[in-house]
Amino acid sequence: MPKPYFGKQPLPDYKPSDKVRDALKAWEDALKLEEKTRHAARKALAEELKADLDLPYAAVAAHPIVPWTEATLRIIGTEYKVPPRQPNKAKKTD
Repeated sequence: MPKPYFGKQPLPDYKPSDKVRDALKAWEDALKLEEKTRHAARKALAEELKADLDLPYAAVAAHPIVPWTEATLRIIGTEYKVPPRQPNKAKKTD
């Protein structure tokens, strides 16, 4: 009579197919590209905020194509050394 086995069962060997390997590689490549392009977008927004010191973070965050909140934009501003905005300063209109 076989002895009962208690504890962790051994796992069978697994070898991913070429299809799985290719799909995982494509996903990893897409993740790397996403990270690169996300950083480029963050840098571009920081540069615009540096160029216009009267532009509030809230105005940038309110634009429909900007995917980040005002709080996240402030973090981006800190990361890219964007000078602080002057609170309660009315936008100059000439």
